[in-house]
Amino acid sequence: MVGIMSVFRKNRTVVVLIALGLFSLAFFFLFPRPPADAVSRWGGRTMGTSYEVQLAGVTVPHGALGELKKKVDAELVALNEAMSTYMPGSEISRFNRSAAGLDVEVGERFRTVLSRAEEVSVDSGGAFDPTVGPLVDLWGFGAGEAVEGEPTEAEISERLARTGMERVRLQGQVLSKARDGVELNLSAIAKGYAVDRVRGLLVEEGFAHIYVEIGGEVACRGVNASGVPWRVGVQTPRDHAEAGAVKVVSLHNRALATSGDYRNFVDTEGGRRHHIIDPRTGRPAEHRLASVSVLARDCMTADAAATALYVMGTKEGLAWVEARPELEALFIDRVGEGFEIMATEGFNAALVAVP
Repeated sequence: MVGIMSVFRKNRTVVVLIALGLFSLAFFFLFPRPPADAVSRWGGRTMGTSYEVQLAGVTVPHGALGELKKKVDAELVALNEAMSTYMPGSEISRFNRSAAGLDVEVGERFRTVLSRAEEVSVDSGGAFDPTVGPLVDLWGFGAGEAVEGEPTEAEISERLARTGMERVRLQGQVLSKARDGVELNLSAIAKGYAVDRVRGLLVEEGFAHIYVEIGGEVACRGVNASGVPWRVGVQTPRDHAEAGAVKVVSLHNRALATSGDYRNFVDTEGGRRHHIIDPRTGRPAEHRLASVSVLARDCMTADAAATALYVMGTKEGLAWVEARPELEALFIDRVGEGFEIMATEGFNAALVAVP
């Protein structure tokens, strides 16, 4: 779905000038410029990573900013208490420890995320599966105890037998499992949902121009302090933190999430082992894909879709996302010492040329 640039052969100058004028008027009305250089921002820690909030067009007084930060932090604490596998008392930890058939009551946040996770799981043919937790632990990337060395086929098979959304049942506020050992891990969707919740909270507080980022997952509303849509970099998928942006995306009332193998991995005698498990095989996904970034209206969907697409790989993933007009994606494959980039037409349209 790579776009082809059209070229006007008659009255080209007139057409271009008219188009530029209409674009300028549309831009003025769609993106009213906030006061120049007025930005309030803060950050912190949550979900084992960092977060950042920016509010353009306003200078929030210090005291009010502190109260706003408290509200955001309280929401993030509530999300962790629902879905953190590292907190023994969280809702998800209580479910993971429960026996088959035992009812565990879960709150609205948990239910919202689990319901969306199940939808993406079905839609992706199981490439995204929140019951993959036991396999994540087995390969050494979860909160549970990992098996020493390379897992055996028997160990993988045993844990595959405990996966699958059909083994989890949510009725109203009650969650239960069909067999012992079934566990949930919502880490591939929870950060995106947290971004959406924080953005929604700030909208309710009356802010119009918002940037929220948690662990690289981003959602924006309105425009930045320069009066243009927020600009977010897609990081070059290299193994060091100082790697720059390979592309820059314009975000207006949209979200961006990225999944890749270049941050959470271990080097073993058999080569690199990364944390993204293919639920269909029980093993880390194997292909040339280094990272995939997804544009969507909400960050929860973008987050889950990015994981599903990474599991699929570029060929399968590109066909899947092209059939879903509500999503756009950019794939970065490793080719020798460099990268090959493929993107949907809509993602290409959102890219910004930078000096």
